[in-house]
Parts: sequence; C-alpha cells; structure tokens
Amino acid sequence: MQLKLARTKPRGYRILCPYEVQVEAEGRRRGLGQRVLNVLEKLAHATRMRYVRLTVLTHNPAASAFFKACGYITDETSPPKEEAAHYEILSKTTGEGVSNAQTEEQSLTEGVRAVSVENNQP
Repeated sequence: MQLKLARTKPRGYRILCPYEVQVEAEGRRRGLGQRVLNVLEKLAHATRMRYVRLTVLTHNPAASAFFKACGYITDETSPPKEEAAHYEILSKTTGEGVSNAQTEEQSLTEGVRAVSVENNQP
C-alpha cells in the first residue's frame, strides 16, 4: 500500500489518499480491511488531515459496498454517474481541520507514533 498526502486546492486543507488498498480473496471477511482503514483514519486524524479519500473501480461493487459500509460516501470530486467513469471517489471525514502550527512532516511523524502506540496496546 502507498500513502499520499495531498493538499486540496483552492480550499487548502490536507487529505490522506491511500493508494492500492487491497485484501486478497482468501484474506477477506476476517476484519483485516476494517483494521487497515481504522489505522489510516487514525493516522489522518492524528496528523490533522480533514479527510481520507480513495478511489474505487466501478467494476468492483463489492469494494464499493465495503467502503460505504465503513462510513465512506461519494466525494464531491467524484465524476458524475452520467459520465460513465470507470471509478468513483469516496471519502470519510476525520473531524479535523487544518493546523498551521506544525509542518506536514512533523505532523505526520507524530501521527505515526500515535497510531503505533494505540495499536500496540492490548
């Protein structure tokens, strides 16, 4: 999985864009996907990013249903259905705004530490 930190324009708030979030068929329906999303959402929240935004291919309705069941909604940047695009963009808010007090690098480093600590607790 790759993670991309992005700043929206012209609004200027930060978002986390996970790239290639996939669970192989034999690993599905065991909670792994939800756990990965939970970690990504905690990372985004801890680093004061406003959204987690991801792309889902329209030929994969199971993935779309999974993300929507996890609270993701069609993002305002998603192509309109009448365009018949091969993808849709989903997002979920973290409840955070923009923090100008820290640089993105400092914020990300602290967020990774916070998520690591939370996930190591029993």
